[in-house]
Amino acid sequence: MLRSHSAYVRYVYAQDHLEKLREQLRLEERLDNFELESLPDDERKKTIRCKKPLPVSLSLTLGDFIHSLRSSLDYVTCALVALSNPDADLKRVQFPFGRKGVRLNRDDRGSVKGISEEALEAIERARAQYGEGLSLLCDFSNQDKHRFLMPAYSHLVSCKFAVDTRTPNSTTMSVQPLGRPEELAPLRDGDIVDFSDGCLKTVKIGFQLEAGGVSYRSESIDLINEAVRQTLNELLPLTQSLKPTQGYTPRNS
Repeated sequence: MLRSHSAYVRYVYAQDHLEKLREQLRLEERLDNFELESLPDDERKKTIRCKKPLPVSLSLTLGDFIHSLRSSLDYVTCALVALSNPDADLKRVQFPFGRKGVRLNRDDRGSVKGISEEALEAIERARAQYGEGLSLLCDFSNQDKHRFLMPAYSHLVSCKFAVDTRTPNSTTMSVQPLGRPEELAPLRDGDIVDFSDGCLKTVKIGFQLEAGGVSYRSESIDLINEAVRQTLNELLPLTQSLKPTQGYTPRNS
């Protein structure tokens, strides 16, 4: 199997993990997993009760997804180096993430020694355009691979009703996040939820980098996935392979 085709296959495999992770998130974010208890002295506040802890399988599936995405980038990078130098030692070759917003320095380029200038510039274009998602991929992967699982946790999101479709006879609406910045504080059993702002609230699941450190919404996985998809679309044509995502469409749940 060609290295470039391996990169495509690995990306497609990651989509299976992504589909599984989305379904796990959907089930764990169901509101019937939680209960609200009224406070006798303040009707605007409620005590939330979590009926069960979040399963560790969320972190395991996320790790499998992240590993496959990073592997797909490493595979295509090896293919590009080998294309320029068929005798190259690929043991230390990997996709050069570098620092977000900064071009690769000499040390960074050491992981792609022997790669063509055309391929290196394609990597720089992808890093410039999709740097946020690629940087998250690197951070998520480093924690999952070297230190410990990325903890999943519940947090609250303020929501509003939004019109999805409107016809002369009917209107379809859904609950959508407000989109304003919110603290992604972990939601624990027995916490007090304040509804005095009049907003709807729902429970979502996020992931944490380092214990008690930076928290990310579950939507971050889509940002990472899209960054890898677009980066492969930049790099795979240079190996004379097929683009990976004209269209892989995850199966409906």
